[in-house]
Amino acid sequence: MEIINNFLEKKQFETIQQVIMGVHFEWYYNKHSNYKGDNTSQLTHHFYNYDSYGQYNSASLPLLKPILEKLKVTGIVRIKANLHYPDTSKQRIHTDFKFKNLITSVYYINTNNGGTKIKDKFVDSIENRMVIFPCNTPHSVVRHSDPSIGRFVINFNYYSDG
Repeated sequence: MEIINNFLEKKQFETIQQVIMGVHFEWYYNKHSNYKGDNTSQLTHHFYNYDSYGQYNSASLPLLKPILEKLKVTGIVRIKANLHYPDTSKQRIHTDFKFKNLITSVYYINTNNGGTKIKDKFVDSIENRMVIFPCNTPHSVVRHSDPSIGRFVINFNYYSDG
């Protein structure tokens, strides 16, 4: 696992943050977070998704170009933004995919008292922080409890030559 603070230059980060946390960004309601029936709703935005239904590209995908370049992405399986509501319930530990050599990265858009649990380590949600780990590593969301703000993150599942 690698944690990189101040992942993007300030101006690049602020552009992404302003768009994603802005009033015109498209969010979609999901009844569940990790698996059907977990009773933990969230809002999501799929920038890119390749699954059994085919390929989906959001018009907002070019916004992430500085991140994709810095991660040296060579192939994408999924890029998804999550907006979590305040909640203190425990989240299910999971892996995103079981593909060989696939990488998962979590990019934190804002600072809050939530984070990500990766194996037995807790990573705080701090804006402009990137955490990178093998996709088959067990991890879970640690929801935040502050009702005055949402928890904004972008999850990347990709291949890299970096």
